[in-house]
Amino acid sequence: MASLADVFKEKERSNWLKAWLAIDIAKSGLEHLADNEAQTFHQHIYSQVTSTLKSQSATCTSCNTTHLLRNQQCPNRICDKVCQEINKEHRYKKCSWNNTSAPLWQTHYWEIAKCYIQTDGYADKISIQDTDFNGVVSFMLNCTRFDSKFSFPITKGKPTLNKPACLLYKAREVHKAVRHSSQMEVTDVDLQDYFTTLNNLLKDSSHLSQDNVAKNAVVKLAQLEKDTLLLTTTEMMCFLDAVGTTLKQHLNYIAKDVVDTSVNDLRVNTELCIDNIKDFMSNCKQELAKQANINKQDIDEHVDSKKQGIDDHTGRLKQGMDEHADRHKQGLDEHADRHKQGMDEHADRQKQDMDKHAGRHKQSIDEHADRHKQGIDEHASRHKQCLDKQAEKCIKDIQEQFGNTTFTETTYKQSCEDMLGDLTKYYRKRFSHINIFPLDDWAEEKLLDIYLPPNIQLMAKEKGYFKKTGEHILKYENIFLSDTEPNQQIFIQGEAGYGKSTFLAKLVMDWCTITSEQSAEMTLPIDDKTTRFSSHTHMRYSNVFDDLTSLKDFTYVFHVTLRESVGQFEIEKMIQTQIVDSIYSSEKDRGKAYILLNEIMKHERCLVLLDGLDEWTGTGDHHNLPTLAEVHSLCVLLITTRPWKMTEAKVLDSQICKLLQLDGVNKVFEVSRKILGCIKEFKGSQDLDKKQSEFESYVRKCGLLKHLYSPMMLCLIVHSWTKGTELKGSICEKYSLLLECLFKKANIETSEFQEPPYRCFTETQNIQPNIEHLNRLAEAAFYLLFSDTQEKALVFTITELKKFNLGQLDQENFSLKSGIISVTRKASALRSSSSFSFIHKSIQEFLAAYHIACNTNVIDDVISGYLNRHKDAYLDISQVFIFLCGLNISASNKLSGMMDELEVGCFHFERPTIRSELVKVILAGYREAVANQQKDIVLKHSLYYFNFYNDNRDLHSIWTNNKSDVLYMGIYVPDRQISRTGGESASHIEFDLSSCNKLKSLKLNGKGILLSEFASTSTAEYLVGIVLKSADQFQCADPPPLLPSIEYIRLCNVTCSYTCLRCLFCTLLTLDHALTFDLQSIYIKCAEAAKREIRAIIHKDVNNSSSVETENDNPYLFKALHGLNVKSLSLSIMQGGLNVAHEESLSQSLSSLTQLETLSIQVGYGSPGLWKALHGLNIKSLSLSIIDGGLNVAHEESLSQSLSSLTQLETLSIDVEYDSPGLWKALHGLNIKSLSLSFRIIDGGLNVAHEESLSQSLSSLTQLETLSIDVEYDSPGLWKALHGLNIKSLSLSIIDGGLNVAHEESLSQSLSSLTQLETLSIQVGYGSPGLWKALHGLNIKSLSLSIIDGGLNVAHEESLSQSLSSLTQLETLSIDVEDDSPGLWKALHGLNIKSLSLSFRIIDGGLNVAHEESLSQSLSSLAQLETLSIDVEYDSPGLWKALHGLNIKSLSLSVECGVAHEESLLQSLSSLTQLEKLSIEVLDYSPGLWKALHGLNIRSLTLRIMQGGLNVAHEESLSQSLSSLTQLETTLGILDKWDGPDNI
Repeated sequence: MASLADVFKEKERSNWLKAWLAIDIAKSGLEHLADNEAQTFHQHIYSQVTSTLKSQSATCTSCNTTHLLRNQQCPNRICDKVCQEINKEHRYKKCSWNNTSAPLWQTHYWEIAKCYIQTDGYADKISIQDTDFNGVVSFMLNCTRFDSKFSFPITKGKPTLNKPACLLYKAREVHKAVRHSSQMEVTDVDLQDYFTTLNNLLKDSSHLSQDNVAKNAVVKLAQLEKDTLLLTTTEMMCFLDAVGTTLKQHLNYIAKDVVDTSVNDLRVNTELCIDNIKDFMSNCKQELAKQANINKQDIDEHVDSKKQGIDDHTGRLKQGMDEHADRHKQGLDEHADRHKQGMDEHADRQKQDMDKHAGRHKQSIDEHADRHKQGIDEHASRHKQCLDKQAEKCIKDIQEQFGNTTFTETTYKQSCEDMLGDLTKYYRKRFSHINIFPLDDWAEEKLLDIYLPPNIQLMAKEKGYFKKTGEHILKYENIFLSDTEPNQQIFIQGEAGYGKSTFLAKLVMDWCTITSEQSAEMTLPIDDKTTRFSSHTHMRYSNVFDDLTSLKDFTYVFHVTLRESVGQFEIEKMIQTQIVDSIYSSEKDRGKAYILLNEIMKHERCLVLLDGLDEWTGTGDHHNLPTLAEVHSLCVLLITTRPWKMTEAKVLDSQICKLLQLDGVNKVFEVSRKILGCIKEFKGSQDLDKKQSEFESYVRKCGLLKHLYSPMMLCLIVHSWTKGTELKGSICEKYSLLLECLFKKANIETSEFQEPPYRCFTETQNIQPNIEHLNRLAEAAFYLLFSDTQEKALVFTITELKKFNLGQLDQENFSLKSGIISVTRKASALRSSSSFSFIHKSIQEFLAAYHIACNTNVIDDVISGYLNRHKDAYLDISQVFIFLCGLNISASNKLSGMMDELEVGCFHFERPTIRSELVKVILAGYREAVANQQKDIVLKHSLYYFNFYNDNRDLHSIWTNNKSDVLYMGIYVPDRQISRTGGESASHIEFDLSSCNKLKSLKLNGKGILLSEFASTSTAEYLVGIVLKSADQFQCADPPPLLPSIEYIRLCNVTCSYTCLRCLFCTLLTLDHALTFDLQSIYIKCAEAAKREIRAIIHKDVNNSSSVETENDNPYLFKALHGLNVKSLSLSIMQGGLNVAHEESLSQSLSSLTQLETLSIQVGYGSPGLWKALHGLNIKSLSLSIIDGGLNVAHEESLSQSLSSLTQLETLSIDVEYDSPGLWKALHGLNIKSLSLSFRIIDGGLNVAHEESLSQSLSSLTQLETLSIDVEYDSPGLWKALHGLNIKSLSLSIIDGGLNVAHEESLSQSLSSLTQLETLSIQVGYGSPGLWKALHGLNIKSLSLSIIDGGLNVAHEESLSQSLSSLTQLETLSIDVEDDSPGLWKALHGLNIKSLSLSFRIIDGGLNVAHEESLSQSLSSLAQLETLSIDVEYDSPGLWKALHGLNIKSLSLSVECGVAHEESLLQSLSSLTQLEKLSIEVLDYSPGLWKALHGLNIRSLTLRIMQGGLNVAHEESLSQSLSSLTQLETTLGILDKWDGPDNI
């Protein structure tokens, strides 16, 4: 990156450069507004002018600006009116005509904008990008159309005190100040003013503040002002080059100004002298005139008296006058000579002074310019050298690879222009016409005559699925941009025949139009909105996809048909094969074009159109999509496909910049009218209107409207109707008609079937005579389509055709003559070849379905193997299946079973995701079967998702036929009021689940669902009824079990009765497998609206232990639980306690649970009714949690009575926020064996009165063996309460802080008094010596220590070491600390323990060397150790070395961040000769980990991989290792994701 500070060292000159760049950024921010207004104004003018003309498409290019200014009238009456409109919008009515060219007005909108730039010099500027800041601002200042675009009034004339300058005027002054700065310096104060002016202008509230381009400019200005704007080297060089050019112009202007000033002074002085001379001569003439008048008067007075001697006297006077005139003339000449000589001398002196002055300034300017030019040249030279080296390297690489083929800048540009011309010619020839008559291959129409925009919608991801957003795509800009950001990879999906290929063809033609200098014959000269017209049909002006300028961003467009590139994945090679080889014939030309193509794709913005992803397969490796080389990153991909391919190809979300859905055409009857208009008989408008009306009536009568949205079907239906054939709605019928017409072209012989093999062949006349041809074509279509060589499935050679006896390649070949198979000739340097394909993939699919229908054995012999070999191929054959449903329902039923089996195999019931593609396929097949009047329709499908925004009656029929085999079922239903917008689809539908014996997962969502035990007639207000039991079961003495395979049920916003809910509970809780019942929100059908809603989660595990968790105490939920065979019940009531009515209901329900052993209740606060509900239960375990507060007196008494009545109670857990004496009293004398007490907030511990009460209660628990106490702070009274108890196990948790001295002494005395204690667990905030001293000499067998914050310091370690050594009976030790330390390991040295567990929560990078050595020595000293467990975050070689040679029998390792040092682990595990049981838990899979297991003599192995599954290489490594474990008896593999368990 480069910085402006690198150019000049002087601050003011850097400021000057920064000001230049600020002006450039500000110009970019104004361009969008100015350019849009220029275009709008241009359209407005021509709309006004042409609206008064007979032909609105008239043009004029004959007028020029000079003629118009001379008021010469335009012959087409266009240009002079345009001139008037331009002048009308000028603020001062003084347009700058020198800047514009009238012949370009109609085609170039910027030519009109230049009329408002006040200074000359812009005649050669063709766009706003070529125009400088002064020109853009002048346009906005002088054109009155901008008055509404700014919040301030635009300055008119020069600013005054009363009318200050507006921001536009100030911005122009900023430009002048920077441009004309003689010293090229700007002060900090001026620079700050410049930034303020430009910022305020770009932030103007009227329009610019909402303009994204202006916003971006404001951001850049802020970065520039703060010196955080970084420029690339290329940007800096361009900027400095522009500044350098401006400097040179500026120097020329300065020199010119100096010379002009001196010349002007000379001119003024000369004119002054001439004026003086003229005045003197005038005075002389006046004197002569006066004297002459006097003499003339004298002569007149004496004329009569002296007439005779007048001649003599006149002669004398004349002589005197001559002499007098000569004297005066001589004086005048002398006077003029003197003045002239003085003037010349004065001029010479002025000229000399001027030359000296100009020379001095020129020398100073040249020196100044040379210094800066030298600096700029040096800076540019360095970067240029770097770029030249890189360019030379690239050229050298190309030369080495391709000989002497090189491109200089000039030849590259010329070559690009040549290829562009060749490409557009090729596209115009290939895409300008399309066939709209499926029954006549030779009839073609111009694409732009017949084309209407398609219905394209934006797709967006919602809850894991791409769904239509309802946002229609109407502009090319909307395809290629998202929030002004370009999309690099765009997908358009749509079904077969919906117009995807035609849309791309239209896009190519639009690009050719906007790229060419002169448009095709069907278009007007290009402006921003190109309007098309046809000589055959009158097209209405459409603003859909008319923004052709959006395509100008792409220098090249490359159209690739993917079906012709099967097996290839490199896009560049596809373009070479399909386009370059088609344009150029010689090997030499192609070689050059290949190199040029690579350079173009590197350096130019290209659009690559990939048509038909569903017809393409890659190389079989990781290439799921055609790929671009990294160096071609400027290219944009637009890919079309059928929807199923997006799933099958596993296209990642990151690969989809934008996904669009193309659903055919919108205005189907406008298209049909255009098609009818192309038929000669209906050219007349009256006949055409009549035929169009008849066709619309026919479509509505036969219910064909839904088929017209497919352009292919629309053309077929229109054309067949004009030929007198009426269709009824079957797709098979339409394709039969298409075959009928194609066959007719090859063989005019006619004959009908006496007994048609299929209903769609009824009344056909050309199929029966050509049945042998049909069978051979169908056989070829089938075997090619189901070929394992995918590149031959759709495009094949003559060799493949001959295999199926389809004749020779000549004009009499039936398949070619009929047009069913098309041929493409491919030229090469050596020889020409031909490739073949069916005219459309859907034709091939129909023929393949016909072959299957005639030869059903191929389902087992061919299709079954094909589907097993190609994952997700069952979606690929979806159209074949739909056709087959209309031809042979028996074969379809069988094939649907195979397809269903494959989808079920890919379905994860733990994370269910319904892929709606197969549901749609089965549904479409069912409807096709019905349309063909098939019987015994039993299409197999196991996974269902019903969305009742759509019509689901046909899908419900399919479900009814499959309900005994349904595995997954999801239903979403809006409430009745919403659903009525769906029309007929809102009728009531009922699902009887009584036969759903295989159903594993059921999800119901929606207020329109009623869940009932039996069918009911009172269901009018609900769209869907779910019935659990049929009427037959009601009468059956031994009814079958309800949903015996169910594993998961989720109900949300569903209505049911509590008896129905109870029925579900009773039945489902008796199942012999795990089950989750998620009641997210269900409504009990009752009169009490406030008590209706239930939220709960019910879970039953494989041991028949059930738990119920609920957030609200709904009495109907309690009633539903009544009498259930529940062993474990958990109730969580977060919204407070129980009111009286609810307590009674709970009490009755709990009393009825005779098998209940474990009860857990969590409530917001306690209540007497809650304790009463517990009275007399036979439970063995009770857990009570009261979130807010403790127990008041009344509650304590009630609790005490209830606890005393629990005669079977063995385990009691109480969690409260505050302790109280009444709580301890309630515990007094219970026969419990285990007690757990938790107090979340105890300020300072227990007070004296409470401690005494606790002590008495604990002492009274004579059967108590296990005690667990969890408090925030310790206290002496707490430890005293433990004194002398006969407990065997004690767990103490003190979260905040450790033990102070006084407390430690009390704890020590209490622990010493526990003579029966065997197990001790202590958790503290941090360790202390007093804690370790308290452990000294205890007779415990098991010790667990957990220190939450930090490890052990030296003093602590010594104390711990002494205490551990004193525990002579200790067998099991568990230590959990945050950090390891050598002292900790030393404390373990020589202990007689049999089991050791070590856990370190945070170890950055593992154990350091010193610690590892200490650990190794300590572990080796544990001679009795049999079981070792280590839990760390990171592994290290020293950790594994510490295990080396131990005599342990059981090892458990948990490494959170994965195993990195596998070799060290391998060596250590191999050295554990006594090891029998191994458990390893790691973050991710690793082949090295599996190698470490190789050859061990272990009997039991447990593997847990927290993230990820096994790929093929890993599975092979694991398989080899497991095979080598010859002593292995038990293997347990647990993985969290993917397919790992199955592989193990």
